[in-house]
Amino acid sequence: MPQVTVRDVFTECQTGLASHGRLIKTLKKIYDGMTFEEFWEQFLHHLKYLMIIFKREPAIERSMEFVAKFATSFSSTESQSDSATEEPENKLLEKLIDFILQSHNARDRAVRFRSCQLVNKLLNNMGEDAQIDEDLFEKIFDSMLQRLRDKFPIVRLQAVLSMSRLQDPSDDDCPIIKAYLFLIECDPTHDVRRAVLQCIAASTKTLPAILERTRDVKEVVRKTAYEFLAEKVHIHALTIAQRVEVLRGGLKDRAVAVKDTCVSKLLQAWLRQCEGSMLELLKGLDVENELETSELALVTSFKKVPADELVQNFNILNEKLVIELDQLTCESALYWQSLCKHLKSLGDVGEEHLEKVMPAGAAFCDYVQSFIDSTAKEENVEKQVMNEFISQQLLEMAGVLDLSDEVGRKRLGKLVHDFLVSPKVSHTLVKPLLARLRELENSDDQFINNLVLMISEIREPIMVVEQSLGREEKRLIDLKLAGVRVQLNQLRDELDDTIQKQEFERAAEIKALVTELETTKTSLMDQSQPKSQEIRQERNDPATLIKCMTITSEMLAKVALGELTPTLQTLIESSILPGIQNEDPAVRNIAVKALGLCCLISRETARSHLVLFMQISQMDQESIRVTSLQVIFDLIHTFGIDTFAEMKETTDDASSSDKTAEASNESQTTDPDTSQLVDADTTSDTAQASNMANNIVSIFTGYLDCESTDVRTVAAEGLAKLLLSGRVIAPRLLSRLLLLWYNPLTEADLHLRHCLGTFFPVFAFAGRCNQDLVEQAFLPTLKTLFNAPASSPLADVDVNNVSELLVQLTSNKHLAENQGNLTDLQESSNHDSLAVKVCNEILNEPNSFSVRTLCKILNMLELTPGNESNLKDIQVLAEQMIQEVKDKQCSKALEKFQKNIQDLLKIDKTNQTSVATQDNTTHVDVAEKQQNDQESLVCEGETQESNAGPIAAVEVQTHMEAPDLEATTLNPTLETTALTVDENCAEQTKSADEEEAYATADEELPGNTTGIGEKSTAGQQGDEPESALEESRKPKTKRGKSTKSSTAKKPATTTPNTRSRKGKNKTEEHSDRESDLENSVFASPTPMRRPIRKTRQSGKSKNSFREMLSEDDSQSESEPASKGRPRRTTRSTLALSDVDNTA
Repeated sequence: MPQVTVRDVFTECQTGLASHGRLIKTLKKIYDGMTFEEFWEQFLHHLKYLMIIFKREPAIERSMEFVAKFATSFSSTESQSDSATEEPENKLLEKLIDFILQSHNARDRAVRFRSCQLVNKLLNNMGEDAQIDEDLFEKIFDSMLQRLRDKFPIVRLQAVLSMSRLQDPSDDDCPIIKAYLFLIECDPTHDVRRAVLQCIAASTKTLPAILERTRDVKEVVRKTAYEFLAEKVHIHALTIAQRVEVLRGGLKDRAVAVKDTCVSKLLQAWLRQCEGSMLELLKGLDVENELETSELALVTSFKKVPADELVQNFNILNEKLVIELDQLTCESALYWQSLCKHLKSLGDVGEEHLEKVMPAGAAFCDYVQSFIDSTAKEENVEKQVMNEFISQQLLEMAGVLDLSDEVGRKRLGKLVHDFLVSPKVSHTLVKPLLARLRELENSDDQFINNLVLMISEIREPIMVVEQSLGREEKRLIDLKLAGVRVQLNQLRDELDDTIQKQEFERAAEIKALVTELETTKTSLMDQSQPKSQEIRQERNDPATLIKCMTITSEMLAKVALGELTPTLQTLIESSILPGIQNEDPAVRNIAVKALGLCCLISRETARSHLVLFMQISQMDQESIRVTSLQVIFDLIHTFGIDTFAEMKETTDDASSSDKTAEASNESQTTDPDTSQLVDADTTSDTAQASNMANNIVSIFTGYLDCESTDVRTVAAEGLAKLLLSGRVIAPRLLSRLLLLWYNPLTEADLHLRHCLGTFFPVFAFAGRCNQDLVEQAFLPTLKTLFNAPASSPLADVDVNNVSELLVQLTSNKHLAENQGNLTDLQESSNHDSLAVKVCNEILNEPNSFSVRTLCKILNMLELTPGNESNLKDIQVLAEQMIQEVKDKQCSKALEKFQKNIQDLLKIDKTNQTSVATQDNTTHVDVAEKQQNDQESLVCEGETQESNAGPIAAVEVQTHMEAPDLEATTLNPTLETTALTVDENCAEQTKSADEEEAYATADEELPGNTTGIGEKSTAGQQGDEPESALEESRKPKTKRGKSTKSSTAKKPATTTPNTRSRKGKNKTEEHSDRESDLENSVFASPTPMRRPIRKTRQSGKSKNSFREMLSEDDSQSESEPASKGRPRRTTRSTLALSDVDNTA
């Protein structure tokens, strides 16, 4: 039997992981059979073959895993055999680590990568109680800290993994944790940030950085952050604000994987920590202030549990199917309401279970009445807020009642009426009350009339007034009453005398007088009592006015009317307009909203009150200005800007009704000139209207510079809607919105950033006409940034980033993709005309500093190959630019652009040649057919002349119709459409080998069960950003925020002018990577080393990695060859001992 050698073991370990246990025993026998120096020499010889290969081949990965297992296997055996010794020694492990640490800073990236990977595997294969020498610990610590600043992301990733067991969470000054916090915040590669998340320890110091990763731009990083919080962070370690923010972000995340992780892992983990009680979890979420998030959490959790189990677990109801009033809290009321709605949404299946948790209609109305009555006298403000919240949930629950029950229906109607007119019920309950009333009233007219009567009862309730007598009147009545009493006493005495004397006739007369005086006495006594009278007294306190205005607004929002009814017109004059003049800001605000809803019904009403809204938007308080601006934008969006531009004409015209009918035609306001926001028409009839439209849009544009964040956000959102709907067509306005989006002053306004970030792709890809507007705004936007003074915030904007965005917004391919028509591309695109404009701009100022950016833009444009005339014009311009521009970098870019033009012209000529060949073939076929037909006619003896002319040659044409831009509808998925912009320039410089290395990078991450050599796609899920616009403006590590970056992001979309990286010359590729990587260095105390060119040396070097291998080969010629021997790489490598000592 031949003797097994070290080479045989290394060859066989590449085939699979199952044989590693047997091979370790075999290699140990070889180790015991020779001296350590001999074994180490052979072992190191084969290890070097592995360390020079950068590509992550499965065989190499298995071999590296085998080396780590074998080196760490001595620790366990030596500790068992040498139990008497305190510190067992593992010479092989120490020798191996020393060799790795000497090689970690080699110039070859493959050696650095394999060194860090092997350190990671060695430390992970050690036992849980493993200990290493303090000096060795320091060496590993210092070496891996240096590799955390490596240029190549895959090396940094392995360094992160290798240091996971060296961190000390109990030490506040632990340098490893500090390095982790720096990488998790600032590393431009999402794989590194994800690796840090999986390795970093949870502590009070690291928790804020981990929470920030839940808003990372990459989906896979956000998912990992939620997994980290679910597994390692207790719910009580987070504040209420942090819990709500994390839960809201996860449940509303665009990525399905992140949302599922939040529901299935984080929410379930929090439930387990709350002992499975959803009510306890709701107590930690502040349901009063975060109602939407709490409801969303309940709904998502209900979907995971069967209906019968939900009903069974809800055990806080009494025998009447209600919660006792003393046990009714905000959390229990919200849970009850959400459960009833969920069961109602299940249909027939849920109806059976709904009867077990919901009483009958009349009984439930009595329950709600008793609760509100019991809390009416509460004076504590905090408890009042809680009671109002509970009342809202109970009224929301009334929406699931069975309205087919007539008794319950009438009881609910009475309950709603009593609550609306009751002064004890505040305006916060108006919305749910009107929702219930609308369910009872199907007729709009009846609904409006009932509410107007209720508003009248609220404003002028019936009051009982007591009217007391004056002092003089009361004195006179008392005198008369005293005189009557005296007369009564006298008559009674006289009556007694007459009866004794038996004068009965006289006694009868006296008795009649006594009765008459008794009646007079009673009348006088009634007159002396104060009188009560029912009168209507108007109430003008702010609470009453707010309640009435709220009812009016909710009423108008729930009806669909074609015109204002007389009732509503009366309501405007009597209540709404006086409310706008009220001193209380809250009353004015709700009155403006109510008037705006009325104006949306009638065009004439909108015209008459537009000036009022404009004045309010300029002079009132901030909240009222915001409401007024929202009303104005809604009116213009509904009726068009021309409706208000013609106000002066229509008011002077006697036939206003005819003018109103003519003004219903919606027209567009255009602006081809960048000096005007809206173009003025040349005809005299519409000149005044256009000027009015100009003024209106100019006023709106002025709000974009407002100091108030809310006013600026509403103005930007409204103008974006007008542009998207086509009410306003203004390239300059589009440029203003784009500059506002990039302005660093709007960094904190997340709503504005999100709104505009969604608007730009939706607008640009809605049609070709919109892309034309973007093209017109292209150069003016860049000129504004070029000419921005140093004191302006726009001076900090990355112009390259803006240009990349505009290039992709005008891309014809993206337009076709988003409209679902990939084959129907235009014969000419916006990039063709943009190329001419940019070339002319360069020729105008060839020595300007902006030429570099413009030259980059030329190489990003996707020119149409079939537009030969335009390509020839651009070719002429390119030749002129090469002669005029003197900058070397710009000259290289222009030469590349010229070569691309030449390639496109060659493609066009090739296509024309193929088409001409098809034409000739068709002509020949038709001519032959014609000749054959004539010969057949002669043979048959037909002499009649044909009425038809000679057979015409068929012309083969390819006609491409332009898509109908007017009929094109917006793609609903455009909100999440991504313009592919690379995450950072560092990731762009990854070569083909490095990309393949990333394909299996997730195998090294903790918790990943993917086998070595198997393809893992977990790390690739987040490679494409959710939105290229968010990716281009947001920071590389924080989601929803923006940071300034001086590094220009490269678009990931491959254009026809871009050559494949695989086809580049090695030297050119390496130099390109050097220039790109210089821009992605870390802001670390020690600057990053510049890459050194790989050159071949004429002389031999003792330290050359290749020579070391060749010398080892010459020494081992006697060893038998093996079919499974690791293949050698052909790429040049540098010596492992060449240490770069430069800082």
